[in-house]
Amino acid sequence: MTSMSRTTTDYGARLAQPEDATRPFLALGEIRTCLIQNRGTLSQPTSVALMQLTPGSPVSKVDRPVRRVVSPEQVTGVDCRLQIAREGRGRAIGTVLSHAVVTNGRILQGTAHAALTKATSDERREWQHYLRRRGALEVLGSPKPQNVIDGYLTDLSPARGLDLTSISDRIIDTVQQSNLLNHSTALRASTAVVRWAATLAPDAKPTVGILKSDLSNFHVIRLSGTPEDLPMLIRFCQEFALHEWLLTTVQDVIIPRAETDIARDRDPLDALLFALNELVPLWMPPTYLSPGMKALWDALESRTHFSLLFGRQVSRIRDLRDQVRIRPLRRS
Repeated sequence: MTSMSRTTTDYGARLAQPEDATRPFLALGEIRTCLIQNRGTLSQPTSVALMQLTPGSPVSKVDRPVRRVVSPEQVTGVDCRLQIAREGRGRAIGTVLSHAVVTNGRILQGTAHAALTKATSDERREWQHYLRRRGALEVLGSPKPQNVIDGYLTDLSPARGLDLTSISDRIIDTVQQSNLLNHSTALRASTAVVRWAATLAPDAKPTVGILKSDLSNFHVIRLSGTPEDLPMLIRFCQEFALHEWLLTTVQDVIIPRAETDIARDRDPLDALLFALNELVPLWMPPTYLSPGMKALWDALESRTHFSLLFGRQVSRIRDLRDQVRIRPLRRS
């Protein structure tokens, strides 16, 4: 995949708004979620400075209900073949958008995404043409949309095709290397990956489905909606990625380690308090954002029981905390 990068700060221009003949029919994306490499919680001004990936470009921020700071969009030009399942060939030319998000001064996300449209020409055009439509990839060839989705979602070697993995990785690395951070964390936790694909059609109703993945910390989402729904679908995937990371970290990292420490007469109180004070307050399903977002999240909850599972893990953490306080253990 060949690429080149630039930035944009116009939120309204994040997604191309083409004429009907070239309206997007698919969107693809990838999100990485991890702890910021800093031992303490970042203040809001520091988070804003950290997200200033392009000097002089404004960042987006909100303070309630959860502090959230979003970097300016980065624009990466790509010219690559698409990984197509079963039959068909396709080449994607255009631009990918990527940005970073800091949540509550603790959690970092790097996201990359693009909308796929039919090519406006049978041959590759000059780069200026593609740069005018930021976040859009024109597809040369006529692959079936279903084959494009299946090829992208199941491709474990994305560097062979549309490599959103490297783009989202790069923005995470850029942030983590900042001199504003002390490059230490209060908890060792893995990075989680969410790969998603959305089918877009003028009359489509927003839907979401979670696909089974055998890979650890790798999650796959399939969505549908109209082209106008795409910003909401992207935000939904970011929120899913954040909440999936919280659940996995609490359930598979903090609780098992605490149970092991207690069994070995070591004190896990610091990690338990970190979970209760720093992670649990971030569980804030995005149902407040819009009726459409609420409908998507409610559909997710009906199948995954996300919040119920998280609530059970929080209860277990509190039980372990109380157990440690009643029977003091050797500090680890």
